[in-house]
Amino acid sequence: MSIGIKHNSSKGSVGVLSSSLPCKIKRRKYSKRMLRTSLQCWVFLIPVSVGMVVFAATPILMSLFFSFTNYNGAFISQIGAFNFKRLFDFSSVAGERFLNSMRVTFIYVIANMAFCTVLSYALALFLHRKMKGIGVVRLLFYLPCLIPGFISGFIYMAIFRYSASGTTGLINTWLLNLGLPQLTFFSAKSTAIPTLVFTSVFGLGGGMIMLLAAFSNIPPTLYEAARLDGAGYFKQLFHITIPLSTPIVFYNLVTSLIAGLQTFGTYAAYGTGPEEEFNFMAVEIYRMAFSYHNYGLACAEAYLLFVIVGLLSIIMFKFSGWVHYGDD
Repeated sequence: MSIGIKHNSSKGSVGVLSSSLPCKIKRRKYSKRMLRTSLQCWVFLIPVSVGMVVFAATPILMSLFFSFTNYNGAFISQIGAFNFKRLFDFSSVAGERFLNSMRVTFIYVIANMAFCTVLSYALALFLHRKMKGIGVVRLLFYLPCLIPGFISGFIYMAIFRYSASGTTGLINTWLLNLGLPQLTFFSAKSTAIPTLVFTSVFGLGGGMIMLLAAFSNIPPTLYEAARLDGAGYFKQLFHITIPLSTPIVFYNLVTSLIAGLQTFGTYAAYGTGPEEEFNFMAVEIYRMAFSYHNYGLACAEAYLLFVIVGLLSIIMFKFSGWVHYGDD
């Protein structure tokens, strides 16, 4: 009986071994296939990874180092936090310039955000209707967004140019032909920022497209139920449309804030404006680096701008309780 048991046990072990061999072979083939696929993915990622390291990570780390030096493009003779001390010393020339750049930047950002948010929402409401040719109208409102910022700056300069004795812009030419006085537009401190904010009306198409997409995602059954309850247009607007489109409104506000704090395209067409009124923070960083060749101080200003953008973005997300998402 012991021989039979041995015979059966050995037969069973052979069966187990023979059944496990195909599994091991399949597992080995699968692991080789996965390794080959992973290697192919990494090969395709190498150019992007090298580009990120060379053109993104390296400049970020180098600028962080330069912000603690007096680097002038050739030499470093001092290392410390003196650049940041100069920027926070508003009695110094560098601190006064940076404070003025922050002032004009925040004035422009706040005015531009309020102006564009309200008008883009009103435009989206106006164009959110089913009528013949509405797609063409939406396209026409969006087309100005495709014009690069520095090119649109030259266009606006040609439209709003003011000159007491030379060539005037399109609008001032019309005013003179009507026997009316010219408007200063970009040429006076009191009207420079308002004129720049007004030119943002030509870029309302970007926010409009996002809001139209938000309106399209609102279930029509909500409006049908509201109409059955006797709700009019404005009740539907304030109780359905606006609350359910707040995520896109919030998105537009955040992106407008970040883009506004980094405004630089105006420098090509308008320079720094009358009495440094267009000397925004990004423009000040550029001038400090490439006009005054103080790269260390420019890097310090850039990192302060980075901190300001990050803090304001965090604050906006912290106070985003008014945003209603679909799962609320």
